[in-house]
Amino acid sequence: MVIRDEHGRLLFSIRLKQRDSWHIQAILRWFRMLGLRIKAFYVDFWLAYPPAIKAVYPEAHIQYDFFHTIQNIHRHLYKALTAYRKAFKAAATEPAQAEVRKVLHKHLWQHRYLLFTNEENLSAEQHQILDELLQAHADTIVEYIVLFRQQLRTIFNDCDTFALALDHLALLRLDGWADLSAGFAKVMAFLEKHIHNMLTYLRVPDIQRYSLSECTVRTLRRIEKVRQGFKTHQGRVNHLKLLQWRRYLRPGA
Repeated sequence: MVIRDEHGRLLFSIRLKQRDSWHIQAILRWFRMLGLRIKAFYVDFWLAYPPAIKAVYPEAHIQYDFFHTIQNIHRHLYKALTAYRKAFKAAATEPAQAEVRKVLHKHLWQHRYLLFTNEENLSAEQHQILDELLQAHADTIVEYIVLFRQQLRTIFNDCDTFALALDHLALLRLDGWADLSAGFAKVMAFLEKHIHNMLTYLRVPDIQRYSLSECTVRTLRRIEKVRQGFKTHQGRVNHLKLLQWRRYLRPGA
């Protein structure tokens, strides 16, 4: 759990051994006793967070971290891909086609992560490989995953209002994406259940879609750089040598 102020300064962090509602509320009550008026919480999908937050800070907004949102969606889509891959491998075919399917199966499994990579992050070679996969597995789960992710990017990247995002989600429902497979059905159910807090950044001003933990990671990485951690590279090397000397030579032992 990480607490930062409106200026991005780290105020508090703790690794909870038990992330149950009681322990979370205990920490939040302590924050409230200190006079902290927390207006927004960025959380993952741990079930104890929303009720604990609302019990102590009922007026606070909850934003589900975008990284964890996509992570959960990809988990279901990956299971759908795995099920398709197993069925593709086990399908009975003519001996002449068996070798071809074996090559296609291997090619799909070697490059499966391209299906979950944003288009702008693909190299020219990766674009070509992805096109080959889509051509070889047209009208299958492979193609549907790519198309569905494009629809999700419309919701999370292109919509500038919450109402517009809901309209796009309704279109996904009407287009029957939930009927494609159990994996797609779980994704649709997941979106419809949590969409309100997934898109808090579209409903409430000054809310970002990434969590505080993501911001903290970036902050720590910046601190690791020479310009903020140490004045010079040599100073960092000298500090490391001193740390090794104290740790392993144990002066005075």
